[in-house]
Amino acid sequence: MSKLANYLNQYIVGNVFDRPSICRQYSTDRSILQISPRLVVFPESSEDIQALLRFTNQLAMRNFRLPVTLRGTGLDKTGAAIGDGLIISTEKLNHIEELDLRGRLVRAQPGVTLGQLNSALALQGLTLPIDYDPRATLGGLIANCPNDDISDKYGGVFHYIERAEVVLSNGDLIQLGPMTARNLAPKLAASNFEGALYRRLTQLLDRHGDTIVNRTMSHFDAAGYANVTKIREQRVTNLLPLMFASQGTLAVISDVILRVEPLPSATRHLAVTLPDAKALLRFLNFVQELDPRSLKFYDLRIVQEAAKYGNQPILLNPEFDRGWLVIVSFDNHKWRLNKNLQHCLDVLPPGTFAIEENLENHDAFSEFYSALMSFLNDNQAGERAPVADDVYVPNFRLEDFFAGLHTLEETLSLDLPMFGSFSTSNYNVRPLVDLSSLDGRKLAITFLRQYSDLVISCEGSLTGGSPEGRVKSLSTSGVLSDAELKLYREIKAAFDPNNILNPDVKLGANLKDTLRHLRTTERAGLQTP
Repeated sequence: MSKLANYLNQYIVGNVFDRPSICRQYSTDRSILQISPRLVVFPESSEDIQALLRFTNQLAMRNFRLPVTLRGTGLDKTGAAIGDGLIISTEKLNHIEELDLRGRLVRAQPGVTLGQLNSALALQGLTLPIDYDPRATLGGLIANCPNDDISDKYGGVFHYIERAEVVLSNGDLIQLGPMTARNLAPKLAASNFEGALYRRLTQLLDRHGDTIVNRTMSHFDAAGYANVTKIREQRVTNLLPLMFASQGTLAVISDVILRVEPLPSATRHLAVTLPDAKALLRFLNFVQELDPRSLKFYDLRIVQEAAKYGNQPILLNPEFDRGWLVIVSFDNHKWRLNKNLQHCLDVLPPGTFAIEENLENHDAFSEFYSALMSFLNDNQAGERAPVADDVYVPNFRLEDFFAGLHTLEETLSLDLPMFGSFSTSNYNVRPLVDLSSLDGRKLAITFLRQYSDLVISCEGSLTGGSPEGRVKSLSTSGVLSDAELKLYREIKAAFDPNNILNPDVKLGANLKDTLRHLRTTERAGLQTP
């Protein structure tokens, strides 16, 4: 590896390292896995990425395995940002290159974080309307395509990326975006790798037409390459949708053009506590009809647990120790906003605790989020690891899901308070497990299997809010039909014939390897939602 690092450093502007201390730093993401890479690379341009992929592709053609894993800020919760080969970090590809105010378009590199982008855009009265971790990079948002808390109203990252520049597995640089039949014709006739890619994809789209139609008719989830359904729409061909939720298995994004929006009106919140699931669901279904910006709820046990460490939100009525906390937010114009808030208050049962956000208590509303952070980072034995975050459960089956979760708590002797977004049907449960012990690791896998069964029994999906990576694929591999698996494998082979781009993620993950890479130490740093 030392010779490889020295060799590559001669051909790229960025840096290649094989130092154990650096590799160890990039051996974990937010998942329950740990895999130490052989090399970590910090490219500074598209040309650097091209050189790296040409090299690894040539090695693969000589039967030398050096898989490539893309990494932004390491926030992936499924083990897709770690690998045992070459890690390409986008930390230095973090420039906002152009801003078109009239067209509301931005060109940026994949390492730009959501927080950096929105801070810069706010100076111009613009924003990328995604309610997600501000540390997430644009490349990571595309690779994982998370179902963020306001995506029901604003569409999520998928609807804002207009075009992308990507490096293919052989090192070729191409542009992805919508093309008419006239623009597609020269691509199909080209004798290069891009031409072969378009020809193969055209053939498999025709050959797997029935499978694609069936996929279109079912609920979307991010398993496999489900966005294959969006390649052909309205006489336009566009390969860009395949990049979303692909987790770096098809190509390397090196530049994006995205559309942004004007900053919305001021957002106001309403906090409500409800005693039981029936009252909760009645209220949530009513509020959803008012088109809120976000509609989130939390098991009150989360707040009670946080209170043990001194983090009790002063806005909450301390008498409630069981039940649910609902946080509603609206960003309509002032008249509509006030009317919506009043509608919410009017439907609540008499005596229900509710409090509106105002100038006096504005800062105190942040304590609800602080309570969740305290819960996720308490100092009990073990950690609240994201074993299976971001699952989809349809709203009409939530009551059954609550009951099944209670049964699971009794079966595994775990407290499993739930939190998530009703507007996006995206939910999280964080079991407290001790990954340093063999029993704890067994418990994590047992929980994953039984929780997966519960989600599926409630007509939900483990990958409704984020893709499968290595961890979730332990439970999703049996969900995809043989026809879907064949289609997705052909897509992977078309983009990456030598299987060098994150080969052990998504379709390539297997139980034996995943279990072998389970972490045995607590992950350093803050656990976040």
